[in-house]
Amino acid sequence: MPGFSRLVSERFRKQGSGTNSKQTLQRPPDVAWLLAHRKERMGQTAHTKGNTPTASLYRMYEYLVVGYIIGLRTEIEYFFNQPSWAVSAIPDPKDPEPERYAILAVLPYYLVTAFNRLIGRGLPRGSPAIIAGNAVENALRSRKVVLEEEPSWVAKVPPLPQPLVIPDQSNNAPQGHDRGKRFLKMNIVAEEPHVLFV
Repeated sequence: MPGFSRLVSERFRKQGSGTNSKQTLQRPPDVAWLLAHRKERMGQTAHTKGNTPTASLYRMYEYLVVGYIIGLRTEIEYFFNQPSWAVSAIPDPKDPEPERYAILAVLPYYLVTAFNRLIGRGLPRGSPAIIAGNAVENALRSRKVVLEEEPSWVAKVPPLPQPLVIPDQSNNAPQGHDRGKRFLKMNIVAEEPHVLFV
């Protein structure tokens, strides 16, 4: 099996791992393509691959546009469980596609909302999945509370010149209180995503 071992070793060297590797991120399809293929993309794994904060943010973008809420929430929870990925340290993706870039600029707000809710309740990032016993609970509560913040680049992304509508689950434009306020600031009509977990 020396050939197999060499093949696996070469594959891992090419792919890299973690946040320190120099991965080339291949951007996912634009909003128009995802909306046109929404039905077939529902429930499917995102196009974006990689184990970096930026790759995770792009996966969230894909799941949000196609309306795959379970995928979005799972990806948000995955990001939460990467304690070395501070939300404020997400690099500026400098995406050349304005609609995709505008959505990417909104998503960190929802990460901060979801994460700070848990952190404020005494569940810091990197907590064990199962908290068994008072000793573990007391150790978690004794940790310094470090709240998440949005990255600075999100404030520099301009709102879209024309409204972008991301339909709801019924394929209609979200109405009234269902519309996400942070998305509206970027001239995007999208449902307020369900990002809270635990």
